[in-house]
Amino acid sequence: MVCHCTRKFLMVGVVLASLAAGVRAEDCCAPAAPCMRTICERVCVPETYTSTRTVYERVCKEETYTAYRCECVPQQQTRCYTVYRQVQECRPVTRCVWDCVPTCVERTVMQSFTTCKPVTTVTRKCVDRGHYECREVPCCQSSGGGFLSRLKKLCKKNNCCNDGCNDGCNDCCPPPMKTVQVWVPCPTWIEVPCTKMVSCTECRPVTCKVTVNKMVARQVTENVTVCRCVPEQKMETCTVNVMRQVPYQATRTVVTCVPRCENVTCTRMVWKTVQRQVPVETCCQSNSCCDSGCDSGCGSSCCGGKGKGGLFRGLCGRKNCCN
Repeated sequence: MVCHCTRKFLMVGVVLASLAAGVRAEDCCAPAAPCMRTICERVCVPETYTSTRTVYERVCKEETYTAYRCECVPQQQTRCYTVYRQVQECRPVTRCVWDCVPTCVERTVMQSFTTCKPVTTVTRKCVDRGHYECREVPCCQSSGGGFLSRLKKLCKKNNCCNDGCNDGCNDCCPPPMKTVQVWVPCPTWIEVPCTKMVSCTECRPVTCKVTVNKMVARQVTENVTVCRCVPEQKMETCTVNVMRQVPYQATRTVVTCVPRCENVTCTRMVWKTVQRQVPVETCCQSNSCCDSGCDSGCGSSCCGGKGKGGLFRGLCGRKNCCN
């Protein structure tokens, strides 16, 4: 209960203090006139001046010069030239003639011969090398009982002790036995040599005589008609055109450059010092924030300081006069 009352008391005190500080701030803050200050700065200023320069002008003028032209002039000339005339004459000519002469020579050639040679091969085959052996078998199994046993079966005499056959009756007596020969097989692989004649062809060197054509050279002299060139000198007079250069006077226009001086006005940029008035922000001289007009440099007594209730003013969200 005591804590609840203390909390209420503190809240009421904070609200009253913030209201009083807001009233004082609204009463004392008023706009002040800015202070002016003279400063010097360097600026680039255009400056006009007069100068002299030399310019070249193109001037056309006519001049006379000596030119040459080509002209064709006819002229009589005598020239000497050589002419070759062909003259036929007969002269002996020796030439080489090749004759084909048959000649018998010995040559070694490869000749094919066919011969038969025995070739032995081995053949494998299966041979039954069995044998006969004697075995005892019952008579009924070997011959089927015979005529009497079949007759007894028809007469329904099926006594095993009387008929001597034991097919389907009691074991009162052993069946009759007989000896037969039985073949016992024994397959065996054997190798049988087989010789046969095989024909083969082989080449052998054989020396024989062969007729070939041999070229033999011989010298033959014959009369041949040939053409011989005989030179002859001739004189000739003709008219030719000779190129000559004839001088004459001609006129042409020539462009020349003539220098000339002239005065021109130029502009250049010059750096100069200029004075001008600028507003200056003054620092706080008193503890009141209304004298300075801004929140920079006011100290603790101006914007949010503890001397003007700044602690409670910040808690309650009141605006400062400097802002």
